[in-house]
Amino acid sequence: MAELNKQLAFAVDQEILDVIEELKKELGAKTAAAVFRKSLAIAKMAAKQAKDSDGIVTIRGFDQGKESEVAVSLKT
Repeated sequence: MAELNKQLAFAVDQEILDVIEELKKELGAKTAAAVFRKSLAIAKMAAKQAKDSDGIVTIRGFDQGKESEVAVSLKT
């Protein structure tokens, strides 16, 4: 693991705290820092994939046995 030498502080409301707690379960993360690391890794991969395209990233999966799809635009 990289040496920790920087800190980042910001204020969040209860809604964001609830999302972090939900993501801990969904991502198998033990701490809020782990949620941020995993989320940033996902965002970095999505941004890289969208860089030379139309900017839309599509996530496909299965929800209760049915295929589902969500598209997110990373460009404004």
